Amino acid sequence: MFGSPTQRNDSATHRNHRNARQLTALNCQLLLLYDSSPCICVLIKYYKRFLAMAKVVKIFTTIRNNWKKSAFAAVAFSYGVSFANEKYEINQLMRKYCEEATTYGDVAVPATVQQKNVLVILNPVADKKSASDSFEKYCAPILHLAGIAIEVLKTDSEGHARRHIEELESLPDTILVAGGDGTVSETITGLLRRPFRENCSIGVLPVGRTNSLATQLYNFDRSTNLKEVEGMANAAISIVRGKTEPKDVMKIEVLQNESSIDSPNPKPVYAIDSLHWGAYRDVWNKRDKYWYFGSLRGYVAFALNAFDNDAQWKCKAKVTFSPPCSGCRNCFVKPEERKVETKRRWWSLFIPKISLGSNRQTAGPDYSKIVNENCQNKTEIDVEPSELLVKTNVNRLAEEIPKISLKIGKYEDSSLDFVKNGWRRLGVNDFEGKNEDVRSIEIVPEVVSTEDKELFFSIDNEAYEVKPVRISVIPRAIQMYTM
Repeated sequence: MFGSPTQRNDSATHRNHRNARQLTALNCQLLLLYDSSPCICVLIKYYKRFLAMAKVVKIFTTIRNNWKKSAFAAVAFSYGVSFANEKYEINQLMRKYCEEATTYGDVAVPATVQQKNVLVILNPVADKKSASDSFEKYCAPILHLAGIAIEVLKTDSEGHARRHIEELESLPDTILVAGGDGTVSETITGLLRRPFRENCSIGVLPVGRTNSLATQLYNFDRSTNLKEVEGMANAAISIVRGKTEPKDVMKIEVLQNESSIDSPNPKPVYAIDSLHWGAYRDVWNKRDKYWYFGSLRGYVAFALNAFDNDAQWKCKAKVTFSPPCSGCRNCFVKPEERKVETKRRWWSLFIPKISLGSNRQTAGPDYSKIVNENCQNKTEIDVEPSELLVKTNVNRLAEEIPKISLKIGKYEDSSLDFVKNGWRRLGVNDFEGKNEDVRSIEIVPEVVSTEDKELFFSIDNEAYEVKPVRISVIPRAIQMYTM
């Protein structure tokens, strides 16, 4: 009755062919009608426009009836496009830097040339534990492609970097600091506490949260992800290029008073950026308490702590300073250099020592014969500002006199003025107050940190207890990689 499968397939094929012939005939009739009647032509054209407008109206009606979903979809789409574009730009940027690094890595090195030892001190908890990821993504590939073999030391506690550098039997050729200002300060302190001056270049990979030094050396900017990645890549490629410059360092020593004369003298701390003391420093360090305000947490911190008695509103102290000096017999101290002893054979006793001209170093000025009467002059003043800042001149030119800047702010007697100035300085970190260029400073606070009330100042953005200190500049103390 129903027929075989082959017969059913044949009947279906016939029906399809018949329907196709009918549609073709209908289209031909419409085309003939369209060509024969101009009025119908116009009607069909407007009908098509009406259908298009109906679709547009339907879309807008749907958006109006579901405006929350539509707004969310628009924001999500916009964010997705922005995110994808930023990722593309970051990939293109890294590709450019990696291609440059490859040109250095492809250079043939003779087998007789010893490869440099490079130690990377990485603080894995810096920048909310994202430092390791940033280093592996944006710094390590550039170093590897340039043919630089690195040894990575991950710090596990405060002071680990300083202790490790102090205890090394011999320094590597290069130390790269992957972290923030605190890790850099620890590394430099450990380096300069060693008994001998040794040749070791320092590089900074700004993967930490606070990177004041990298901002001055590499124009580091964290305003966008793209600029942050560019800053890290700039720092890495500057190490590959190998350009170094000597940088000044501040030596900070705790002064011994009569009551602590029998206690052991604490070791000095070395800073390459600044010492900061006062209310602005105290309030700024509280901004993370208001993390839930996001990018506004700095403004909230100044607004809510303007009436806080915990901040040190009066930095009352006796300050003694001496003027800058280019070097004389009074202030110049020649650093001790390690003497490398080489084993010699017995027959070398009969061979005269020959020094090649290429190995001779140009002797510097004999500071023991230079007299500067103003070098020992000292100025003593009593101050009580709300802020005091001592800062190095990181980008000092070779012909400039070594100096550090003593910046004495004004006393903030109005909480509203404090909030206004604090908000202004969030955008542009400028300092209002008196400025003195000095060689050394002694700061003796009237009130120091005790067990009952702890007071702090920041040395390279790391907290230290307020004590009487002597700060002096050490010219050309370290070699640092620059752009």
